[in-house]
Amino acid sequence: MFADNLIQCEGAGQAVAENKKGDTIKLVCFDADDKTIGFLKDGTIYALVVQDPYRMGYDGIKTALAVSKGEKVAKDVDTGANLITKANMGGEKQNALLNPKVK
Repeated sequence: MFADNLIQCEGAGQAVAENKKGDTIKLVCFDADDKTIGFLKDGTIYALVVQDPYRMGYDGIKTALAVSKGEKVAKDVDTGANLITKANMGGEKQNALLNPKVK
């Protein structure tokens, strides 16, 4: 199953958890918060697809600066998406995306 936003993910995750179906239903969700990260840790959710807000901001400013200088820029800028599973969630990049340092 695929949940394409955080609210759907939380609801689907709760249903999978309550029915103890994490071993038979592979739930993949878009976006993450503390609740869905907990579901990923306990196996309720199979994977999270997350964005990289730092890269989105960086690429946005870089593109805006180039436009302000009259430079040609790409029509579309793909800032990517990252697949995070229980197996790779401890990685440095994945951990930074799931637990961003907010000042």
